[in-house]
Amino acid sequence: MGTRPRVNSVAIELTAHCNQKCDYCYNEWRDDNGASLGRGAQSPLLLRVKKLFAALELDHVTLTGGEPFSSPEVWPLLDLCAAADLGVHIISNGGLVTDAVAARLAAYGPRIRYVQITLNGPDAALHGEHVGGAEHFDKTLRGVAAFRAAGVMVVGCTVVTRQNAAAVGATLELWHGLGVRHVALSRFSPAGYARSHVARLMPSRADIVEAFTQALPYARERDMRLTCTMPIPPCVLDWQEYAPIELGVCAIATPLQEFALGPEGKLKNCTLHRTAIGGARDILDEGVDVAALVTAPEVRQYHDRLPEFCQGCLHQKSCAGGCGAAAEWVLGLAGERRLPDPFLWQHVDDDFELELARAREGGGAGAERAPGAGRRRLEVIL
Repeated sequence: MGTRPRVNSVAIELTAHCNQKCDYCYNEWRDDNGASLGRGAQSPLLLRVKKLFAALELDHVTLTGGEPFSSPEVWPLLDLCAAADLGVHIISNGGLVTDAVAARLAAYGPRIRYVQITLNGPDAALHGEHVGGAEHFDKTLRGVAAFRAAGVMVVGCTVVTRQNAAAVGATLELWHGLGVRHVALSRFSPAGYARSHVARLMPSRADIVEAFTQALPYARERDMRLTCTMPIPPCVLDWQEYAPIELGVCAIATPLQEFALGPEGKLKNCTLHRTAIGGARDILDEGVDVAALVTAPEVRQYHDRLPEFCQGCLHQKSCAGGCGAAAEWVLGLAGERRLPDPFLWQHVDDDFELELARAREGGGAGAERAPGAGRRRLEVIL
């Protein structure tokens, strides 16, 4: 048997169910809460995970969903991770976490590296606008408190949107007061279900500047680690100006890539992607070689498909136009990478900018479309 490929992580979307309905959710099944995926009499989740663990040498896994704590399979899955001696990250909204849940998770010890929980505003109204109801705010706060009381590391997350960018400073103040010192400022990316809210929620460059300007004192003076792994192309924002906020690029085809295993069994390049690597519908299907999937040319050569707009840029290899998954969801052209991240494209293509503006005025959604041939501003944001 050959050497197993070394992979940084796989995000395991262990359930399609969630107790919230976040407008920024990248799950394509969020609109019907996973009903379209169907549910068999017995979930093959653990069989899929065992196949993953046998095929790959992993540093850690990320348990996500849906809401992982809504699934009873979270506990046997954690037992599998313990048996494989793997570190675990968990993405949760915290709303289902009780003292008993927190204590049970704490029993896994340092294997649980952290639980990431999201707050999108300093109050119930603003947070509730993003997640489907103001009632979720206090539930999330109770979840954060339960984890911290049990000794479980909590990493905060704030999804920066057009609606909450002006409140990022106040939200960080709340995180600081909760005792959380690492917060991910994850700028909104319109993949999956979030595509239907692109016009209303996608921040502009000015929104990100406002948000990060408010965040800088917390990174420089308040002993907080602030990260942003959702790509922000350096042609849109001067990274050096916002140090020490840690900005990231698309990790696909790098040693930091985190693959994603969907609840239907698809292995994808990341959680934001809709397409299964190699077209494999379920990694349990006969003949599917997981090791071959993660080393496939379509993974290794992902950044070779560069948007025309980005060719010749100093950062073309590292940035590659931002989030390719978001470009596919919003701008179409599946897998072709002809256009960059819509976060960038809104400031370059006049037709797309006008489309977003009209959708905001009329309450429209901004759906997948073929790109127009309208006038394009040649200057990137300066």
